[in-house]
Amino acid sequence: MRITGIEARLYRIPPAVQIQDSIQRISHWEFTLTTVTTDAGIAGTGFAYTLGIGGTAVRELVGTYLSPLVLGADPVDVERIWSRCWWELHALGSGGMSRFALATIDIAIWDILAQKAGVPLYRLLGGFRDRIPAYGSGINAHLDGEPLLEQMRGFLAQGYRAVKMKVGRDDPHEDVERVAAVRRLIGPSIQLMLDANQKWTAAEAIRRVNLLKPFDPFWIEEPVLADDRAGHAHVREATGVSMAVGETLYTRYEFADYIRAGAVDVVQADIPRVGGFTEWLKIAKLAESFNLPVAPHFMMELSVHALCAVPNGLILEDLQGGSLTDLGVLAEPIRVVRGEMAPPARPGHGIVFDPAALRRYEVTGKVTGITPTRT
Repeated sequence: MRITGIEARLYRIPPAVQIQDSIQRISHWEFTLTTVTTDAGIAGTGFAYTLGIGGTAVRELVGTYLSPLVLGADPVDVERIWSRCWWELHALGSGGMSRFALATIDIAIWDILAQKAGVPLYRLLGGFRDRIPAYGSGINAHLDGEPLLEQMRGFLAQGYRAVKMKVGRDDPHEDVERVAAVRRLIGPSIQLMLDANQKWTAAEAIRRVNLLKPFDPFWIEEPVLADDRAGHAHVREATGVSMAVGETLYTRYEFADYIRAGAVDVVQADIPRVGGFTEWLKIAKLAESFNLPVAPHFMMELSVHALCAVPNGLILEDLQGGSLTDLGVLAEPIRVVRGEMAPPARPGHGIVFDPAALRRYEVTGKVTGITPTRT
């Protein structure tokens, strides 16, 4: 079997609900969708997202620079393909656009391999379990009072036993009031995760997390800059609250440094951001070697396969307004049922896009009308 075609397309899609965290407001998701075809008649699809900026660069990296490296290759040689693309791209930087571009091809190849094997992708990747608990996640830093509680009630009504909310208001007492209200609503038995999106310095984070600690957070996510390993370790030691980190890390080497620094309790490697399943599996195995769980960031339709493949899969993020189902671009919706998700049963990753729904969002040239994301 040989790869005979690679086509990358860009789609710019508004969120299904207003989305705002402590540092940015997201007006559009950008998805680069890559289709890889083979001489065996099997086609795979892979995709990566950006937060409203950079999608055209990802599309061009795939179509102009990576395609010639991959055409003619046997998709079974997935490690060779990944390595060749990485060496071509790594001078651009260890993360960012280069990883997103590589991810679209890597995910498509794994889709092909699972289709060829006649099994759902999670089984080809490891097949440890056939479903995973999920948590309801809101990018809701702008919500207070009843709108925030209504979102949380919706999560509980769907059967979630864990929920996540944003913190990082300029006034720390506003965060305390918001978190206290949510804890009163959900009770003591529901896990509550908090996400600061890198808002604070280490000293600020220690003060803020200690204010929120009485509400029993299951984890605090990215309280300081993702590049600040020492800061995360300091906050972890000073507060005793579990640190969830990884959505803005890009390589297994960065994760290894975090683990060595004692700065992470929950590894949140994001499948597109680390370059696809090939790298993600290595990060998961690294975490397992240190008895750490993995809980991937975002992209639940991909993450469900990864979590069901490995022994240390913890929990799946269902981001309200950000799933492909919520965005209305799937021909076959993929949903959490009673607080759990099972991967699609069809061979491959089972993500079936609706071409008509995608067509209205396609960007064929330059992106215009950019809205700054910073709040």
